[in-house]
Amino acid sequence: MARQKRRETLTCWSMMWIICMFDIPVRTRTEMRKATRFRNLLIDEGFMMKQFSVYIKPVKSLSVGQTLTKKLSKFIPDNSSVSFIYITDKQYLMTENYLGKNFEDNEEEIREKNGQLLLF
Repeated sequence: MARQKRRETLTCWSMMWIICMFDIPVRTRTEMRKATRFRNLLIDEGFMMKQFSVYIKPVKSLSVGQTLTKKLSKFIPDNSSVSFIYITDKQYLMTENYLGKNFEDNEEEIREKNGQLLLF
């Protein structure tokens, strides 16, 4: 009997979110360029900015996320602190966001204005 390829089922417990938080010095032009290069690399890899120095990306499994963060870790600038946190999609769905009074850059309002859909 031929072996059947195991089907990969994505659930809210198997899908993961990578949260990348970083502190990169930007005192000199060289440091600014390196910080910008690292942020652009995150964006090129599909990360979205959640807050200043906090980027997020959904991935289909922990192993995929770990492979990606291992790749990204090779590009961390000197004298920088970068943390990659993995949480399940189920945990991410429990996020509560609050906006202070007069906060103008509400993510949902910006998406509505631009006609952008939220996929996750």
